Amino acid sequence: MSEFFVTIDDIKKNISIINKEKVTVDDKDFDVHLSKVNNHVYLLKVGDKVYDITVNKLGNGNYGFLLDGVYYNAVVRTRLQEIANEYFKKKEHLLHHDEIKAPMPGLIIKINKKIGDEIEMGESVLVLEAMKMENDVRAPASGIIKEIRAKEGASVEKDQVIVVIE
Repeated sequence: MSEFFVTIDDIKKNISIINKEKVTVDDKDFDVHLSKVNNHVYLLKVGDKVYDITVNKLGNGNYGFLLDGVYYNAVVRTRLQEIANEYFKKKEHLLHHDEIKAPMPGLIIKINKKIGDEIEMGESVLVLEAMKMENDVRAPASGIIKEIRAKEGASVEKDQVIVVIE
């Protein structure tokens, strides 16, 4: 059995291929027959109805397909890919902080951004010296630098807000 999650127009369906002639879509069983006409064209028989499908693989799980003259964009993922995708979406949401705090007491050696700069998650914001070591402090979220509350050469305490991201 193969299981896939197909998303079209923000509507996600769980599709399980039981065997060559049986498919389950969101817990509803269908008798099917798929005939390959060429590398991009298929005939799909579902019950008594036959559909003409032209498929174009766009890459990274994205497909464009023409189903009886109507064009659709679809994202197709395996169960594992879908679990990973949901995990990263939740993680990004949880990691979306508005403030960058000093991870430890130290001295700000360099600030790599200025107010109004765009920043991506994981990008270096500043360098903090602590215990004779330079520590690269990275952005926990993407956004725009709204405030910088310390200057280069300033001492900061642990958990002191240094940068605000909008």
